[in-house]
Amino acid sequence: MKQIKKSIYEIIKENLVDGTLPKTFSLPSDQSEHELCFADGAMDGIAIYHMMGHSEVSAESMSKLETLLHNISDGNFALGLEILCKFAKESSALNTINELEGFIYDNTDWINPNHLHQFAIDCMMGNDRELIKFGMEIIEVFTEPDEKIKEIIRTLGLSDEFTIFAIFNMQHWSNANSEIFHLAKNVHGWGRIHAVKYLEPTSKEIKDWLLKEGIKNNVMDSYSALEVYKKANIRELLNRELTDEEFHSITSIISALLSEGPVQGISAVEDADAMLLDFLNQAKQHELYLDLCNTIYHILYNEYSDSVITLCKNILHSDKAEKVIIDSLHKGQGVDLAKYLNMDYAEPLYQHMIENFENGWHNCRYLLKNSDYREKVLNLFKTKLPMEEMVSDPKDNRGLGKGYENYTKLLYVIQELKPYPLCGIDFVMLGLKSPVINNRNMALQVLNSWCKIKECSLKELSDKLYHCVSDLKDKEVSESVQKRIAEYEF
Repeated sequence: MKQIKKSIYEIIKENLVDGTLPKTFSLPSDQSEHELCFADGAMDGIAIYHMMGHSEVSAESMSKLETLLHNISDGNFALGLEILCKFAKESSALNTINELEGFIYDNTDWINPNHLHQFAIDCMMGNDRELIKFGMEIIEVFTEPDEKIKEIIRTLGLSDEFTIFAIFNMQHWSNANSEIFHLAKNVHGWGRIHAVKYLEPTSKEIKDWLLKEGIKNNVMDSYSALEVYKKANIRELLNRELTDEEFHSITSIISALLSEGPVQGISAVEDADAMLLDFLNQAKQHELYLDLCNTIYHILYNEYSDSVITLCKNILHSDKAEKVIIDSLHKGQGVDLAKYLNMDYAEPLYQHMIENFENGWHNCRYLLKNSDYREKVLNLFKTKLPMEEMVSDPKDNRGLGKGYENYTKLLYVIQELKPYPLCGIDFVMLGLKSPVINNRNMALQVLNSWCKIKECSLKELSDKLYHCVSDLKDKEVSESVQKRIAEYEF
């Protein structure tokens, strides 16, 4: 007997814990774990925040849309679904939302609303992500739905993949802001970013939540920093006495504003200079901690007034700041601050790496630059990595997913060896014998760098390395690696 595939709605329901999906949850995917795939909601999120403008829907696609709606109105759902599948491959639900809804509004004289409504529900209860979104868009053109439909939309909205489409619907409900607020509290990734954008700060409860939780998402704090700064009234809060919890939250928000990464941040704050002065004066009233010191350091390296820069320097050059940084170094953190203050960071970082390798190995990027620690760090990695077990014939493998953590560590080590000919040769050879494409490419880059520094051929550099690359040439399965071998004339 053929097993019926579960709907995405059912999968979400089954995975809910106390009304929310686990932060590690993701919708089922047909892609293998070794393929690069988008997180739930990422494709639409990137389109909203990074792809400026709205792609025009072609006349051919609009013709398919009309045929689709005629079939639905005639009750031919099977053919309608077939046409929608083809339409979805050409135009995403997000990109065509205005055309789809506009076409429905303009043709109510012949579109059968009952059939259209049922078709939308059928799509929403299916297992195709894009068709679910189209279903949610179609439902939006109807009047406020009953509780049964609302429950479906709320449930789908708990997945970051569908949150924005749930919000589009909720905006038309009588208790819109309450619904969006509840959703915001129960999504963690792109869904929270969208929810914060559409949430109105109509109550103290919402403002307090925005202050403490608004920028916390598993994508990037910066996406919501400006929204939260405005909606939580950060500027006003800085003019009154703050609890430590409030000040810590404000510090995180300002830090996210300063990054100016994917979206506008501090540059969109009109009185940024005065605001930062108030923030720094608040900092003097609270205990220093690493994130606060890092935020102040970030301010220092931007173009603000002499008053702001002077205050930053006074705080960072204080005994309190030095103590925070020393304590942080023993935890494998605070290196940039230590370098700024000309503090010795190598020994505490190395000791931390010895004591807690899994949390400290990434600091090899600092220590391998130090000739006093280079061999020590390489020897430590030799004891920690199962190097013999990591040898493999080359594979078309990007090292994604679980089980490739050691190859990531190897990559970090190899890339730091470029300026040091023949140093760490065992790691470079292991990189050439790695199943992961990035390791092999990085090892070849290092060899190319060594040959340039020594002004010699690979064979002249090392007979052992020359034969290792020759062996790789015979076995290599990745086109990118083959091109690199040819480019370097190995």
